[in-house]
Amino acid sequence: MVKDISDPFLLDQILDATYPVWGDGLSRQSYGSWNRAQRLTTWGRDHLARVGLVEGDEVLVSAKRYVFDAQADGRPIKVLGIGAVFTPEHRRGQYLASTLVRAMIDDGRADGCDAALLFSEIGPDLYTRLGFTVVERSCLTIEVPRNRRGAPAVLVRAAEPTDLPLLAEISMLHANGAGFALNRSASLIEFGVLRRRLCAGLGPSGLRSLEFFVAEEGHRAVAYVVISRGPDGVVLEECGDRDPTGARVGAMLETLAERDPSQQDRTMRTVLPGGFRPPQLQVIGSEASREIMMVRALSSVAPDYSRPVYWQTDVF
Repeated sequence: MVKDISDPFLLDQILDATYPVWGDGLSRQSYGSWNRAQRLTTWGRDHLARVGLVEGDEVLVSAKRYVFDAQADGRPIKVLGIGAVFTPEHRRGQYLASTLVRAMIDDGRADGCDAALLFSEIGPDLYTRLGFTVVERSCLTIEVPRNRRGAPAVLVRAAEPTDLPLLAEISMLHANGAGFALNRSASLIEFGVLRRRLCAGLGPSGLRSLEFFVAEEGHRAVAYVVISRGPDGVVLEECGDRDPTGARVGAMLETLAERDPSQQDRTMRTVLPGGFRPPQLQVIGSEASREIMMVRALSSVAPDYSRPVYWQTDVF
């Protein structure tokens, strides 16, 4: 039986075991703070839990359970997210991870979930045997060309909490018509940004940073970008624009680049929805995304995963 794990002793047992794998340069104490803080966010309180199979005072296998509101071609669906599946080394070989995932799927189906979603770090084979299929995602390398006329005349400022409802509206504009997309509420956008911001803030100085900017017109946010910098280079984690061409996003990236004219490398990686290509940017490379996105149907609803809108900020 899948158990929701909230007991501090059991949670520390999980964090002690998973820290060497997913510590991301944090201290053990900071790793614990980072995980607890995610659960305490507005979105995390209602949509994120640590679960597992427990025997006495031992966690045999654990995972994170996410519940997302989403849409498939405009139809509302409910999605079970499965993350951080981990079996302690001395318990491996007992098929505990498969048992937990199957049990989570059964619970999700009983709770009305239409699909299960996960990101595999160990290749697709295990999860293929559990009925999951790979969703192809391309990671682009884009370049912000130098603007010989200088920075565009666009007002760029740091994003504020009061901007989030407007950014949620912008995000849903991109989701309209998608075969599969999360319903990115203000609280979900906040969760994704805070998760990365906390990882940067709790880690060693200078290892990571997160930038969150909006373009403003008439005192309203009309476009935004979220950019991370760290061991994986510069990543445009997500962006959005009321202009379907993405021209404001391109102008924002030009403006941010021109703030440091000495910067030679003006490239970054990103995953963008199909058809959304800000005209100022140049795509100079494309490769399969490092994160293996996998899905399994839990109902008769069949999203078209060949047309997804899924931002890097939402990868869990």
